[in-house]
Formats: sequence, structure tokens, C-alpha cells
Amino acid sequence: MIANTVALESGDSVTVPGGSWVVTDAYGMLLDASPEAAELLNLTTSGLRWRQLLIFFDGGREHWRQALRNAAAGLMVDREGALRPRERRPVRVRAEITQTQDGLDRNAVLWRFTELEGRRDGCSDI
Repeated sequence: MIANTVALESGDSVTVPGGSWVVTDAYGMLLDASPEAAELLNLTTSGLRWRQLLIFFDGGREHWRQALRNAAAGLMVDREGALRPRERRPVRVRAEITQTQDGLDRNAVLWRFTELEGRRDGCSDI
């Protein structure tokens, strides 16, 4: 398995950017998602809510769980891996994971996804 993870101190509040992003609680439960992220995961934005994000990762879930814990603790995590959309082949992505606030000012985690080249095939080595 190939995975890259970088953790940096993150003290600033994060504004949700455009593009493919999701917001989870500190345990990985999906709270919100962009339309692009919903399309990436092959669900609607409302269909993603209250699902566990970690089930969408194709392998290495314990590493993703640790990345989630690190981000929830205030670190910025940069990691590559594979997402498995519902009823589709895995997609290679780069995830930037940071602490943020949800709409009720509770701690939440922002995941920004960037699809990598060769994203729809050759994901089995991730």
C-alpha cells in the first residue's frame, strides 16, 4: 500500500472552498458535502449526510482514521489514497484534512479532495 501523510500545525479557521469537499464530525460522520464531492462518491449531498466517511476509503482505513484524529486535534493532514464511490471503481485522490467549525460552532473536520491522474484505474496499489 502506498500512502503519504503530512501533519502540520493548523491554528486558523478554515473557510469551506469550492470544489470537492466534505465536512465530518470528529468521528467521521458526514455532516455536509459539496455537489462535486457527492458526485465523486456517486450519491446526492442529502444521501451522504449521516453516513460514515471512512467506509468510502478503499483500504487503509486505520490510517485514514488516524488522519481524522490528527485533524480533529488541530493538525493539518495531507494524504493520498483511494476512495471507492458507491457502485463504481476506486478513485485515486489527494485529501487535505483540517479542523474547522460546523454551522453550530462545534469542532468539525474539513476534507478537501483532489482527483489524481490515472484515477479510475490502477487504484489497487493504494
